[in-house]
Amino acid sequence: MTDELGSSQVLDQSAAEGKYGVCTTGVHRTIPGAVCPISQDQIKAIVKASRELKVPLYPVSTGNNWGYGSANPVIDGCVIVDLSGMTRITLDIDAGLATLEPGVTQRLLQKYLDENSLRFLCPVTGAGPDCSLVGNALERGYGMTPHADHFLSVTSLEAVLSDGRVYRPPLAELGCIEVDRAFKWGVGPFLDGIFSQGAFGIVTQMTIALAPIPERVEAFFFGLPHDADIERAVEAVRVLLSEVGGTLGLINLLNTRRVLSMMEPYPRDQLDENGLIDEQYLLKMARRNQVMPWMGTGAIYGNVQVVRAVKSVIKKRLSGIVKKLVFFTPESVGNLKRLSHFIPGESGLGLQNMLGLLDKTLQALAGRPSEIALPLAYWISGKRPADNSPMNPARDGCGLIWYSPLVPMRADTVRAYARMVHEVCLAHGFEPLITLTSLSDRCFNSTVPLLFDRASEEAVERGRQCYDALFEAGRAIGCIPYRATVDSMQHFIKLETPYWQAVAALKRELDPDGLIAPGRYSQG
Repeated sequence: MTDELGSSQVLDQSAAEGKYGVCTTGVHRTIPGAVCPISQDQIKAIVKASRELKVPLYPVSTGNNWGYGSANPVIDGCVIVDLSGMTRITLDIDAGLATLEPGVTQRLLQKYLDENSLRFLCPVTGAGPDCSLVGNALERGYGMTPHADHFLSVTSLEAVLSDGRVYRPPLAELGCIEVDRAFKWGVGPFLDGIFSQGAFGIVTQMTIALAPIPERVEAFFFGLPHDADIERAVEAVRVLLSEVGGTLGLINLLNTRRVLSMMEPYPRDQLDENGLIDEQYLLKMARRNQVMPWMGTGAIYGNVQVVRAVKSVIKKRLSGIVKKLVFFTPESVGNLKRLSHFIPGESGLGLQNMLGLLDKTLQALAGRPSEIALPLAYWISGKRPADNSPMNPARDGCGLIWYSPLVPMRADTVRAYARMVHEVCLAHGFEPLITLTSLSDRCFNSTVPLLFDRASEEAVERGRQCYDALFEAGRAIGCIPYRATVDSMQHFIKLETPYWQAVAALKRELDPDGLIAPGRYSQG
């Protein structure tokens, strides 16, 4: 391979495992090597060599799939195909369509938009500025801006198949590149989708629709003074989204522990006999930071008149249920931050913490990539970079597994789900940190980070056991993850069902030797 790629683009086993083998979940795979192509032609050469040598490949965009496996393959023995060097960007300004290669991160796209004075929102996620936009879309991730469903925003893609052929959508094959990128569905069976959470080829470029920067972005925040208020809040959020969802971004509901994890260091000297935050001290932390049992956030996008009208609907629907419903713009938060420094004592400190969090949240809602969610991975373990270099939870020793189930937007289901997470996490020695994020007016996605000391084999094993217990307990009440970790693929794949039999048939046809990402959402 060094003839086609050059020696600097090929890593042996030792170098590959050192670079790609570290993982927040504690998993470790045998990685015999890695290749780092910078073009589609080089990927074709890699695929050809893979076919001749019968060596399986595992493509990664940047490898920053933290909490789900990082850059580790599903099974041992795969050569990593690192696509982070492919960073080309082209933009159809009139249509708002960006064509990206897999190495384009949130940071790189934002830099491109800024340098060219282009008024589009970067589709940011909580994963951070240095994560791939293509990789997130292929995992069906979602973000914080109006185009929240990132694979829904994908209008076209190209992929190298296991035999070296290049897959393109049908309209592109007819020579109609512009209309192919403008119209997601093409003609005939929609096959672009098999490359999302699939193992059928190596995606080399993707076109996504960007949302324009609106005239105004206004965030809103509220609290639920009692845990018992969650049922009424869920119903109010459902109605609100059904009425004005087109002007709202995602609405988040976060429990006390989850909010506090973004505001204060982990209180290691205030743990109970089970190694968890003492309940009385938790209440003290909440009072100090003015955090209620549940906190909610959301954003309105539009012109001044639209924002004003939607605010009145929000006030009407949440009235009598929530406490301290407040609306903020970036300017108003900045003014309050300056004033908060004149308030003495714990009250001033708590207000500063809250306003700092609001400021970072507003930046993300306004499409500015940030590390707002990344410090969570370091709350219990890991060492944050001292030189202000970008955070990398895998490199920095953090222990993190994401449990991310879909939760029907029904009050009784949300109550059962929150109770289940609380009980299972505490039983396994984990702080129950819960976020519920609206994907529509019908469904939440929830994210629960299992945080642990990755240097402890006992803690790593306990994390895996907790994930498995959450998976089974969640499935029993109708809540199932929307994406898998590299260790949990087997929970989903039921080969006796027609769906997975169809997936296997497609895999045999398009990748008969099983060389592309074996075991990824398919039989290993």
